[in-house]
Amino acid sequence: METLEKNHLTNTLGSYFRQEGNITKFGWVVLAMLIAEDLTARLISTQARPEFGLLAAQLLIWVAFILAGVLKIKLSPTKNEAESLIYRVAKYLEIAIMAIFLSMMYHGFIFYFVVLLPVSSIILSRGFKESVPFILLSWLTQALSQFIVLNAFSRVNQQGVFSHDLMLPIAITAQYLLFTCYGYILGRVQREYVRSQEENQILIDRLGDKYVQLEQAKKEIQSHYEKIIQTNEQLEEANNKLTASLAEFYTLQQISQAISSIFDMNELLKFVNDVIIGVMGVSHSTIALCHGPQNHLKVQVSSIFDKKELAIVSDYINSDVLKPAVKDGHSMIDNQVDPDEYPFTRGRKIQSLICVPLIAKGNVLGIVLIEHSLPNAFHNDNVRLLEIIAQQVSIAIENARLYQQMHDLATLDGLTGAYNRLYFQDNLQIEFKKAQEGNYDLSILMFDIDHFKRINDTHGHLFGDLVLKSIAAFIKKKLRKEDIFARYGGEEFVILMPHTTLEQVVEKAEDIRTGVSAMIISDRVISASVTISIGVSSFPLTADSQMNLVKSADDALYEAKRQGRNRVCVAHKKTGSMEEDTAG
Repeated sequence: METLEKNHLTNTLGSYFRQEGNITKFGWVVLAMLIAEDLTARLISTQARPEFGLLAAQLLIWVAFILAGVLKIKLSPTKNEAESLIYRVAKYLEIAIMAIFLSMMYHGFIFYFVVLLPVSSIILSRGFKESVPFILLSWLTQALSQFIVLNAFSRVNQQGVFSHDLMLPIAITAQYLLFTCYGYILGRVQREYVRSQEENQILIDRLGDKYVQLEQAKKEIQSHYEKIIQTNEQLEEANNKLTASLAEFYTLQQISQAISSIFDMNELLKFVNDVIIGVMGVSHSTIALCHGPQNHLKVQVSSIFDKKELAIVSDYINSDVLKPAVKDGHSMIDNQVDPDEYPFTRGRKIQSLICVPLIAKGNVLGIVLIEHSLPNAFHNDNVRLLEIIAQQVSIAIENARLYQQMHDLATLDGLTGAYNRLYFQDNLQIEFKKAQEGNYDLSILMFDIDHFKRINDTHGHLFGDLVLKSIAAFIKKKLRKEDIFARYGGEEFVILMPHTTLEQVVEKAEDIRTGVSAMIISDRVISASVTISIGVSSFPLTADSQMNLVKSADDALYEAKRQGRNRVCVAHKKTGSMEEDTAG
């Protein structure tokens, strides 16, 4: 703090020194005007030859005047020189020359203020105490010079320019005494002014320091704010990544649950396709599976509802542009789709797509194709997520296929592809209950191949197996989706037909019988034709229970055989007696 206040004082003094210089210059200007006026007056008014002694003295004073001016300019004060001895001597010399100059001219005491100008400037700049030596010097110099002049030039002209009046030094002394009082008061004012200036400057500097501190604090706050903004951006980015990760986790969890709970292929693929649309936010999603040795793609499920657009996708999805995904097992992304390059997008305004292969055990099972109507809609994170989903879907497809195989082994007859007896009995129970609750007809027809043992004995069991498979394949084409066709045992088969009346089942039985009898079964070596015998029954007309439904149909079958085979017999209404419908 002391150093700061000292610097303030130095700055203040420097300002006063500049003021002092300006005041002193003004004094020299006034003095020069007086000298010029006096010299001109003497030259004009003097009738006789001028006094060379006086002129020489004035010339000497003029030279001293010039030298003092040069010295004053050369010794102008600076912050470092303001207190030097050389500067003090220069100021003393300046005041002495002014006093001597004024002593050689008589213009009244009023002009003595000129020599007081530099003294006043010293008071204003350095205080009263500092100016006392300069006041004394000015008084002594002017009084002595005045006394010397009075004695050296002891004559008076007509205007009374010079006189031997010894009252002049006394008057000068009285003048300086008054000026001393004035200087004391002026010094008090100067001290208060300097103190006020210093206090103000200190206050300004302190405020400046506070301002610097505030600026520094502002910069620190701005820096902290920028760090907070950066941190918020990082947190937001991390939150977005976390949200995306949670979405991925939720998606994979859903698919995992579907893998463990959904075993129907079509149902599974539909579920997965819906999940992909929801997570990826795409316009369309299509899952196509490979079929045959050529890995021909066939659309299994798609979000494309327009039949014409779906037909276009089905027709062109095997284009070479998807070769990297189908044959090489590489994912592909295109955010600037050209319809000419991707013919399956033609007319659908698709601008971005991703194609990811479905791979299980190193084999390509199919593809997942997602499409968007906007350009640049996808990025690598989308590909990565879809690849993870594709991995899960591939596992699900493989599991569904394994389940289907196991289901087929458990429910299907290995030779004919018809359901086995166990599957038939389980579904008979279910369908009979539905028929009872829904109050609708449930019919059954049971048949076996006539003289099948003779066929095996004559042509061999391999040909007998061919007969069974051929008849089964023929009958499958004759049935509805809801009908249940099963091998009941040996060469005996049964068909369960929901929502079918007795008249309808008889008609169907006749159609099947005539169709089988018209078949020629051949293995390129052996050719033969066969016939079948059929018994039919229907709930509630001919049977009132599940057991009676099967038994009545079986009884009707044996009745058909007893009557000569190759015919259809119908069980009578809840009597157990048989009625021949048609004879072959």
